Amino acid sequence: MSTGIFSAQTQPQDGDVDVRREHGRAPHGAAEPALTAGVVVPTHNDGANIGPLLARLLAEPCIDEIVVVASGCDDATVPNVLEVVAGSPDRVRLYVEAQRTGKVSAINFGIGKLTAPVVIVVSGDVLPDHGALTKLVGAMQDPGVALSGGRPVPVNDPNTPLGYAVHLLWRLHHRLALHQPKLGEMIALRAEAVVTLPRTSVDEACFQALIEAAGWRSEYVPDAIVRNRGPATVKDFIRQRRQIHTGHLWLRHRQHYEVPSLRVGLLSAELWRDMQADHDRLRPAHVAWTAGAAAMEGYARLRARIDYLKGQENIVWAMIQTTKGATDHHHESSAQIRS
Repeated sequence: MSTGIFSAQTQPQDGDVDVRREHGRAPHGAAEPALTAGVVVPTHNDGANIGPLLARLLAEPCIDEIVVVASGCDDATVPNVLEVVAGSPDRVRLYVEAQRTGKVSAINFGIGKLTAPVVIVVSGDVLPDHGALTKLVGAMQDPGVALSGGRPVPVNDPNTPLGYAVHLLWRLHHRLALHQPKLGEMIALRAEAVVTLPRTSVDEACFQALIEAAGWRSEYVPDAIVRNRGPATVKDFIRQRRQIHTGHLWLRHRQHYEVPSLRVGLLSAELWRDMQADHDRLRPAHVAWTAGAAAMEGYARLRARIDYLKGQENIVWAMIQTTKGATDHHHESSAQIRS
């Protein structure tokens, strides 16, 4: 099948992606078998990671179609995706947005291009473990479940203060999700339950708020591992955490939905349990690194509170440069992940 390129004939509506080019076509015709999935990959300057990510997605037997929405990319992202499209034109399509309008716009647009009964949203800067997507789709076997999410595990070096802080952050995310599903980085949705996201900076949490309000359930799948790369500088750590927390404050205001990380008592209790779970975390150096992580998080939340009170929210995130890069090397196996 040849690869076609065309210009969009109409301007996008509010909340849509400004589509400039489409590459490849999706299969049409026969009804889709049960529990197959289509994937939306919103991406911005993920050239180093997008090739391995798409290869991993194509290797999953449950994945029927993939839509990549490349927003404002000025690196190798688009050429790298085109190489994949050339090899799998019946399964992968690429849409290029000239300027970034926000991740939510890309997600809403991409979902509208899928036909599978399950929709998966995976950012272009992460890498699921083999079989992780199949586990998320498997959660849909329960007819009451319409949203599932896996466990993000960072590839940062935990033997540095910043790397330790990133690992601590995602361990706490895991612990909180065991109390109340807190889904991020990679989610699966039942197509019949999908809603159009409003303008928000926290897409996964907003999906959860809207879908649960409609009477569906969410499920955390901790053995569906997705690798990510956390910030590598204090400035980037605070910037990322500030943007996320601001979005959560706005979500509570608009949707009356509270993510578990806003419950300071629960967060503090799980931090203490996390430290007790491994004696190595009680070493003086690691206690100091934990205190440093708490200080950065506290400062980021303070700045987020000020942003919220000023009526500010970054729908189009400032790019966190140090979170970009390949995530397919030097990571732990799933069996080595500790709570």
